[in-house]
Amino acid sequence: MLSIKRIKELNKKIYEEVSTLWEKTGINKPERKDSFESLQENLQQTGILIIAEENEKVVGVVWVTNDFRRLYIHHMAVVPNKQNQGIGTKLMEECISLAKEYGYQLKLEVNVDNPAAWHLYEKFGFKELSGYRVLIKRDI
Repeated sequence: MLSIKRIKELNKKIYEEVSTLWEKTGINKPERKDSFESLQENLQQTGILIIAEENEKVVGVVWVTNDFRRLYIHHMAVVPNKQNQGIGTKLMEECISLAKEYGYQLKLEVNVDNPAAWHLYEKFGFKELSGYRVLIKRDI
């Protein structure tokens, strides 16, 4: 049975499962610096991990943060052999529920080479924000 949980306090077991899932799906990259400590600190501030579990194993995750007006969706992933079974939909429904609770807009970035994610997000009414380019400086 699938359960959806909101996590505000990180432990090593959850971090290892989430980190492994991010690795399996190509999300976990060293340049992102998503260490246990950085994720734990984020969760102590505005972050929330939303996890989908089956038989006490993490099968899906999305990390959300906010700036007190928008809820940002980061690192959404579902175990490859569980994709296309509605887990991503359940995670997105929980993100929308959270945004409604806060009264915030939802914002995310998605790789142009990820048509499955584009399809899911468009299904929920997300539209491409034209006129903007996403920039980042990681080497600080």
